[in-house]
Amino acid sequence: MSSQYITAEEHLPDAGETETVLQIRDAETKEIFHSRARIARDPAQLEQPEPLSVVKGPHENTAEQWYIEFVDETQGMEDRLERLADEQRDRSNVVNTRSNDLNVLLRYLVETGRYESTSAAARELLFERLADEHPSVLETYAEVKTEYESDPLREALADE
Repeated sequence: MSSQYITAEEHLPDAGETETVLQIRDAETKEIFHSRARIARDPAQLEQPEPLSVVKGPHENTAEQWYIEFVDETQGMEDRLERLADEQRDRSNVVNTRSNDLNVLLRYLVETGRYESTSAAARELLFERLADEHPSVLETYAEVKTEYESDPLREALADE
């Protein structure tokens, strides 16, 4: 990954918004990826600014210098999530925290009627936290899962 990135003006968020999921191209590798990032024209507005060329015009031959700060990188995430999804097919889906405290608290939430089961409580709480803290992971996984589940070649090979 280089330290120079490119995006098209059409991918920029509406005026006033500084954080967005942005389609970006790595200037060195030419890889296109999506990442949650903050952008600004002034590097002083960001904690860890990196150069971002914003191209515009009918042939995208005009560029403005902006700056980008990655909030939650998605580069490489898709490949890793695909590998993990493949591996998960052969593994148990039980997640064990090995925590008496957590088990007591989850059971309390079930007994007080807030959740139907400890697994439902754990799933909902974890997904809520993931959505708040790591939204790009959930977004990328949703894409991977959709692609993986609808891949006829993979399905045909799995049937053999």
